Amino acid sequence: YNGDTFNVLYWSDVEHPEFFTESQTGDVVNDAIYQRNQAVEERLNITFGWVGVDGDSGENANFNHHVQQELLAGSHEFDLIAAYSLTTTAAAVNGYLYDLLDPACEHLNFDQPWWPDTLLEQATINNKLRFASGDISMNTLYMMYVCFVNTDLLAQHHLENPAELVLAGKWTYDKFIEMCHGIYEDLDGNGQKNDKDRFGYMSSGIHVDPWFYGSGAVMALQDANGDLQISSTFGSETVINSIDKINTLLWNTQDGIYTDSVLHQKAFRDEQLLFMMDRARVSFKVLSANENCHYTIVPCPKYDEQQERYYTVMGNPFTLYAISSDVADPAMASAFIECFASEGYRKVTPAVFELSLKTRYVDDPISGNMYDIIRANITYDVGRIFSDSLIKQSTFRDAIKNGSPWGSTAKAAARGLDKALIRLNNTLLK
Repeated sequence: YNGDTFNVLYWSDVEHPEFFTESQTGDVVNDAIYQRNQAVEERLNITFGWVGVDGDSGENANFNHHVQQELLAGSHEFDLIAAYSLTTTAAAVNGYLYDLLDPACEHLNFDQPWWPDTLLEQATINNKLRFASGDISMNTLYMMYVCFVNTDLLAQHHLENPAELVLAGKWTYDKFIEMCHGIYEDLDGNGQKNDKDRFGYMSSGIHVDPWFYGSGAVMALQDANGDLQISSTFGSETVINSIDKINTLLWNTQDGIYTDSVLHQKAFRDEQLLFMMDRARVSFKVLSANENCHYTIVPCPKYDEQQERYYTVMGNPFTLYAISSDVADPAMASAFIECFASEGYRKVTPAVFELSLKTRYVDDPISGNMYDIIRANITYDVGRIFSDSLIKQSTFRDAIKNGSPWGSTAKAAARGLDKALIRLNNTLLK
């Protein structure tokens, strides 16, 4: 591309910098980002132009206002948009994004391993794909929900190796719950179950999401006509049973406990838990503070052995990449996205996994295999990432927080979701 400048509008308040670094510093992830960008510039013969605007969950309107003003002015300030997940989907609702499946985006190849298998299946609306993520976004990798397993407690209680269960297709909700049994210890000696004790599992708030998505459930999917509709899985028997299982574990036994904050992170770090489901980044943000906390990482469990794959839900602060609706050269923009993703896959992904699993990622093929499974099965529920236009993500979470049955909750929520989906379909067709 003759040394042309390619401009990217990005969210400058991103939680973990993923877009550029000024120089190599010896930090494994920093240097991988630097090397990725250098490789992309050399491969495409371009120069990056970075335009930063705050755009996280509290700055959604600010970011989209900036996009609107630039499009109205016809300034072509940027060709690519890389923003917080819900901010990017708001841009889609506003009509600011180009269809990545348009033939003009000739360089995109979603069969490549740097694109999750579920992306086209779940994120296509009206036969159009307005955004993409995967290995292209370092924050996608950091925000993936994984299951941390304390290997000392695993050995102490002579339990099966979850990684072997994963490979055998037997890492299920029932197996997880079974392994939690018998772990409880009244560590503070007060005779009452509380967050100071040892458990099989502890969770709270947003961190119960894997119990919905791990079963393969989503809120919405594209129908045969291309419109979004409520997924048949939303109020299914599978999710009803999943809620019953986790509510029983957390509220009716000593094997697990529900708390009001992220106490599970500290509890796992202090070796109080056998299992913890949280984002991959917890390994270096929290767990690294205790060198005696020995753990491995596996996918969050699936509903049963008949389920074909394990599913990975992400925390919302990940980046969705999109092409601006007034892009001057869609082919060039598609070349950038594909190249940025492929170089991220080759350089940044291994660095992130090495940081998350320390040296075990490179030394242990099984651990590497676990992360390959986790990454390949990321779920892009449009009901979740378009939640600002639909229903609150707390709908599912509150059923566990309150120990409520899912059947009646889902039936009530479905009425509002159905009406909201009709409005969203009409908006996206404009």
